[in-house]
Amino acid sequence: MHRQFMEMLDAHGPALMAMLRRLCRGRHDAEDVFQDTAARIWRGFASRPRLRNPRGWVMTIGYRAYLDARERTRGHEELLDPPDEKHRPSEQAAEHSEACRNVNAAIAELSDPIREVVVCHYLGGLTLSQTATAMKISQGTVKSRLNAALSKLRSVLE
Repeated sequence: MHRQFMEMLDAHGPALMAMLRRLCRGRHDAEDVFQDTAARIWRGFASRPRLRNPRGWVMTIGYRAYLDARERTRGHEELLDPPDEKHRPSEQAAEHSEACRNVNAAIAELSDPIREVVVCHYLGGLTLSQTATAMKISQGTVKSRLNAALSKLRSVLE
């Protein structure tokens, strides 16, 4: 069972961490929530249902762990660090870094409900239905929030 648990974390951990970094708006908070998520997954691993979408299950647990952490530490926010760029030529790295900062700043400016839908759906890789289930909202609300987010992001990033 330990091997299967580690395989699941290896397969979905990087995407989970990316999602949590954007939700938490900081690396250290995201790492704490990641650890909490891993513990929750471990506790439920033996009794988990037969999973058609393990990634959706992991991301949903991660989102719920984020919500719990947010309630405990309301108000602590910081922007994301740009990704590691060791292997890019410096001009491309500078452009990529600037683009990452601009996108991260634009996402950070979204209201929490809209930002959370964007992060869960696009970065977490959850389907519309899975996002709705994870967030306990209707699929129509997910679509409407995604539409609002895309409109806002287009206007800010153009």
